[in-house]
Amino acid sequence: MPIEHQPPGPALERWVALLLVLLCAAALGAHIAYLNVPVVDDAGISISYALTFFRGFGLRLTPASQVVEAFSNPLWTALLGLSVLLRIDPLVFAKVLACACALLTIPAFAAWGPAAEARPLRLEDAAVGTASAVTSFAYWSASGMETALHSLLLGVSGALLLRELRQGQGAACGLALGLLALTRPEAPLYIGGAALVWMSTRLVQRKMPAWQELKIALWIVAMVGGYELFRWIYFASVLPNTYYAKRFWEFSPAGYLRDFYGAHRVLCIAAGAGFLGSTVGSGAVFRRGALAALFVLSGLAFVWQSKGDWMREWRFIAPIVPCLGACIAAGLSGIRNRVGRTFALRRPLFAALPIGALALIGIVFAAEARVAQNRSPDVKRGPELPVRYIGEVVERVRRELQPFGELHPIVGLPDLGGLGVYLRNAEVIDVAGLADYAIAHHANNYPAIEDYLLWEGPPTILDAHGPSGHIRAFPSLMTLYQPPSSTELRMMGSFFVLRGLDGSEDPRCPGGKKSVLSLSVEELRRRNHEHLESGQPHLALMLWRCARAYQTEAQLPAQVWRAQSAVKAERQALQLSAAGNLINALRYMSFAAVVDSGNAHHRRRAEEYRERLFPRSSAKGLTSHLN
Repeated sequence: MPIEHQPPGPALERWVALLLVLLCAAALGAHIAYLNVPVVDDAGISISYALTFFRGFGLRLTPASQVVEAFSNPLWTALLGLSVLLRIDPLVFAKVLACACALLTIPAFAAWGPAAEARPLRLEDAAVGTASAVTSFAYWSASGMETALHSLLLGVSGALLLRELRQGQGAACGLALGLLALTRPEAPLYIGGAALVWMSTRLVQRKMPAWQELKIALWIVAMVGGYELFRWIYFASVLPNTYYAKRFWEFSPAGYLRDFYGAHRVLCIAAGAGFLGSTVGSGAVFRRGALAALFVLSGLAFVWQSKGDWMREWRFIAPIVPCLGACIAAGLSGIRNRVGRTFALRRPLFAALPIGALALIGIVFAAEARVAQNRSPDVKRGPELPVRYIGEVVERVRRELQPFGELHPIVGLPDLGGLGVYLRNAEVIDVAGLADYAIAHHANNYPAIEDYLLWEGPPTILDAHGPSGHIRAFPSLMTLYQPPSSTELRMMGSFFVLRGLDGSEDPRCPGGKKSVLSLSVEELRRRNHEHLESGQPHLALMLWRCARAYQTEAQLPAQVWRAQSAVKAERQALQLSAAGNLINALRYMSFAAVVDSGNAHHRRRAEEYRERLFPRSSAKGLTSHLN
């Protein structure tokens, strides 16, 4: 079945359409400038990982923290690392890069029509510009997060797919879809939608898969499979840590979707009508509508599967807002195509069609602009948690920690973005679980989490609020803590500092802080060996924790010794486990995981032992502490 081509439109329409696309991009820029969104704390997580990696410390939140995948956007994280090479403020770089991606998204989606139908730009292609009036799209596009890159890659992969499907050659869409998979974890849903459009078209054309399809598949498999292999080797997991941390979170996805529809009813109805309109057009037009609709459904399916989101302004829906405009554009093309073929209208009458398309786009844009007029001022006044606000809290925490003299304090706090950006010397135990393997994998298993915090810390300071509020209910742990000395932190009501900690003493140091810090490197090695050989792995762990917190890298045993000690401890753990002594097996594996924190597989095995000691209750706990 031959691909249908449409004759070029008038040159005037082409230039007017281009001008309209550029004006829509400018409107998006103006919307972003008005909102003046501060970089949100979640964006700080990717920034922190980028800073740590590009400064040579691996993929960690901070150089002293454990190796765990607390981000779900490896491509965006890598791009943010360019700020280190370019010596640009990472917060400024994240915001500028996100805004640039957002502005490029408009022309990327506008290119779907020409790519699918081998024609010049037309007025209906500018329908994607309606996204520029949607507050959620403008807000998250300037937040420093990967939202805009996600949207841009959806637009680019769609344009490439439609062009290469029409031409029967090229595999660049496979590269674009692979990059999309490295941008957001729900990308397999979009890849599935793209594959459905591709294979159904080839089925209608009675063409069997050939070299083109193989090359596209190889791009996707190489990028997705390659990162998955890296994830297992480096992070000892098959899914990002955020999946395990959030799997019991519940934010009413039905209400989430219903509220978005209620706020953007005109846009949603127009998009639905647009898809129906695309069905009466040519095969190329229908493919555009089907691809846009499947991208929208993929995004909504992710919202449902992830049970909504705690952030406002529909963060998970924002990336697919341009796809709604793409549906409208496909519908207008379909109607124009059908009317033109049915009535064989010539130029005088046919000119009414693009004018009508422009009018419909204007109606939708005006409706969304009216919604934005009501929503944007409120969003501007109360932005999502800014990373700089957490930076202010971190400064108070820093002043609280200063008298203790720790070079690498262990802090048990949530709000990772600000912590990673502003407290670079700390070892962060994320009590909310996003950047902590143990807490994430034992989500809602409070006995296991309490055991972990007690025996592998305890942290110097704790913050029990919001997603970490449950730790207030850990009796054995909380007896070790007292309110902070800082009036500012005490007034916040969620901070607690380890009892008995001052400039000269630390209750976590076996034999006393002064005794541990007087040990030479060789004596520290020998003391650790003695504890391990005498069946006291918890003392070996405490000894290492104490030395690590107060001494520089030059005063500690080299990484080779740390890796060798971890291997020896793991062997002892295996022997004890085989003998049924799970408690001591866990303590040995805990030592291995802490002393060689760069090897995530030690941590994975430690938590397997902890899971056996503290099996998850069959009762489903309601995570009310998140509210």
